[in-house]
Amino acid sequence: MMQFISFKDSQQGEVTLQTGLSALAQYLRNHARWIPAGFKPLSVQPVLSGVYRLQLPEIKALSFAVSPRLGLRQVEESECAYRLVSTPLDDDPRDYRVKFESLLRLVPDGKAVRVFWEANFVIDLEIAGFLQMLPQTMLQAAGQTAVQTMTAPISRNLVHNLCQDYQVCSNPSG
Repeated sequence: MMQFISFKDSQQGEVTLQTGLSALAQYLRNHARWIPAGFKPLSVQPVLSGVYRLQLPEIKALSFAVSPRLGLRQVEESECAYRLVSTPLDDDPRDYRVKFESLLRLVPDGKAVRVFWEANFVIDLEIAGFLQMLPQTMLQAAGQTAVQTMTAPISRNLVHNLCQDYQVCSNPSG
């Protein structure tokens, strides 16, 4: 019988961009540009129209390692709300599941736009036979630390890279 353990992490923050709402919304509608740029240096490959495969960094804990990947797609809820959600891929592995959801909420603020962001990860990992002999609390603590070590920089880099790429796109002359 397969036994899974679940690890969760959430990150959130806020950044202000000196731009107009419509220009930033137009940029975010071009997910083929910003999704690969936002997740650098991670590998992002287009799979289907509007669906991307994201290769996450390797997670290591207690002599066990996994290199998770997931499918992503963008959902535009409004001009002021853009969501990334995980989506199943045909070649998804059976020994883990990754769920990802992020939200970029845009709030006009004079000549600027405040971007409130959040990113939520859930990784369900099959516990290999030898690991089932260890105490559940030990597995949970070690795995949770490994997942948080991986997800925090991904979230920070996503927002930083997105802002940086937007500035390049909105001011191509430098």
